[in-house]
Amino acid sequence: MDPGEWNQTFSQIQRKGVLLNENVLKENFHDVVNKAFDKEMGFGYISDNGYKPRARVILQGKNPFIDNHTGLLSPVMEGHLPYSQVYHLAWGGDNMDAGTTYCILRHFLHVPSLSGEELESIKVAACSLENMDSIKYKAEGENGIIEKKFSIKEEVKEENYSSTVRNEIVSEEQKASVSFSENENQVERKPLQKKSTQMLLEQMNQIVRPMANATGESLEPGQVVVTVHKASDIEKKGLVGKADPYVVLTYGTQREKSGTVDNNHNPVWHVTGYFDVEENSTSEITFEVFDEDVGKDDTLGKATINIQDILEASEFVNKWIPLENCKSGKILISAKFVPLKKIKRAVGEITLTVHKAKKIEKKKMMKKADPYVLIKLGKDQHKTKTVNNSQNPTWNYEVELEITEASPRQISFEVFDDDIGNDATLGNVTLEIDTLMQKQKVENQWSQLENCKSGQLLISAKFTPSPVVEEIEADINNTVMSVKKEIITEQFEEKKAVKESMEEPSSVVKKISQCNLENGRSHSIEFVDPIYADDQFVVVEKKANNWFMVASPHQNLPINVNLVPFKQPSEPNSPIFIYPLPKGGFHNIKRVVHSGKGLKKCGYEKDCVLRAGEPYQFWTDTQGKNFNLGNLKTETFGPDKSWVVYKEEHFKPQDYIEVTLSSDENGPEFNGPISLYDRLNVEAA
Repeated sequence: MDPGEWNQTFSQIQRKGVLLNENVLKENFHDVVNKAFDKEMGFGYISDNGYKPRARVILQGKNPFIDNHTGLLSPVMEGHLPYSQVYHLAWGGDNMDAGTTYCILRHFLHVPSLSGEELESIKVAACSLENMDSIKYKAEGENGIIEKKFSIKEEVKEENYSSTVRNEIVSEEQKASVSFSENENQVERKPLQKKSTQMLLEQMNQIVRPMANATGESLEPGQVVVTVHKASDIEKKGLVGKADPYVVLTYGTQREKSGTVDNNHNPVWHVTGYFDVEENSTSEITFEVFDEDVGKDDTLGKATINIQDILEASEFVNKWIPLENCKSGKILISAKFVPLKKIKRAVGEITLTVHKAKKIEKKKMMKKADPYVLIKLGKDQHKTKTVNNSQNPTWNYEVELEITEASPRQISFEVFDDDIGNDATLGNVTLEIDTLMQKQKVENQWSQLENCKSGQLLISAKFTPSPVVEEIEADINNTVMSVKKEIITEQFEEKKAVKESMEEPSSVVKKISQCNLENGRSHSIEFVDPIYADDQFVVVEKKANNWFMVASPHQNLPINVNLVPFKQPSEPNSPIFIYPLPKGGFHNIKRVVHSGKGLKKCGYEKDCVLRAGEPYQFWTDTQGKNFNLGNLKTETFGPDKSWVVYKEEHFKPQDYIEVTLSSDENGPEFNGPISLYDRLNVEAA
């Protein structure tokens, strides 16, 4: 098929009213060899040459259009607002625009609700840019035009130290200096006093030459992830009965405590500690085992590991460490160090199914066990239902686990007997994540339970890696910061202009048509008419561009939205946090999960159509009464700042939440349930 016929083919597809997908692309462009479509990614292409675009969705990285850290719109957008993710195609050199290539991009818009004028306003912002160091532009404030510079995240790196400079707006007319924040390892701009220059130089010296810890060794900032799996041959101190051991992990002032295992000299804990490391932190992690008792708990032994040993070994996996200051005993640990910039980096997702068990140990004389399974990955815990009076229970419990660089290397499955008081353990087994990542899938695998007389667990698991094209970190250039000896004075009017530009970017940014880079080169931004648009995707000719984003000058257009429930698994009886997120792919959900708030998705997305940027009242029904939990507002870019909290007092004995969304102008606009993975614990409420 000649590229000249592609426009007509897309027009025919659009007239049929079918949505673009991989099969539609294959059927209608079967003669085009070079084509691809990734629905999860939200990107596809067809090309008549050998160019294969390597696409990336920019979640937080720098780009020509928006700053998602601050919610600031770049002036090159000329008042257009985003209605899709930002897509970047890896730079292909001078020949990247040879031939004809069409790009397929997912958008957020609900096309059937758009008027003819609104549909005509849909454009694709596109530009060609090799790198992004900074963009100069003019912003319009109350006191006239102020020239600004859109500063991009950089990295200061020397001698194994990294520090991040915040994205912010800085006046080009002002002289800039910087101060170092030890708490956040970030450089932020502050007004300085007259004697600040020498202090600044000293602070910068600490940045590039970090302090040593008590042992004289400098530690790279990051996080140590340590799991104590179990202990063996714990000392018996009492005259009657066995010990009730628990373990305490300590790193400086940070502390993690396991649960207590009753009457056992070979306890299994699978407790994980996440310890923040700074360059002047202590170098040792201490493990101390105690016997829980009335009054003072006796110590049953102590052990230490040095972080430098973890760094040299890369990581420890299932390492036995002998306990000291006791007659016997050892603990089994795994440990690794994660650099600061990699802590939240996504590795992939594991879908687990606990099908059933057989020949579960019978510990009671009069009846069989009431077994359930507790699944643990670090602080992320999930519990199956309880099956009463059965040695061969069936659960068919499915759960999804997000795997990051900071995740432990093992997933543990612990079977318990549900009972009044402490639940007795009926055995445990672990799944090695590295092994699963290599195999990709394990189906209907029987695993022998350990630390029990009998029992097996039937498990299935699938690992889905985070695609390389999924997101891009800021394209950071390694540099050493040069310190300027000038003093800055913040003007109130300019601060106010910056604040307004962050809240209402489209109303204060002066329109310009080019982004001017510090290297003197000028690149025009285009607002291209798509040749095709359905309710999920638009198609645009690539030409020489490598940055793309769907946009419109109209505010508050109707968009496809998912209401997504999250909770904090580490918190008992966590409330449900409901976020309104633009629909499409996994990127927006992943952004919330990796926000550092400890949230995990706890239910299914509920789709609806809302107008972008408009507030909606969130109502729910509890015990026959309607409660207003607050307002929700869906933004198409910037940080997530809108959600409601479904608290314990609203819980009902069901696995869904009843929702009504209404606006001041139109009244109720959506009504329906948000389904949860598990039934709500009403007793806790």
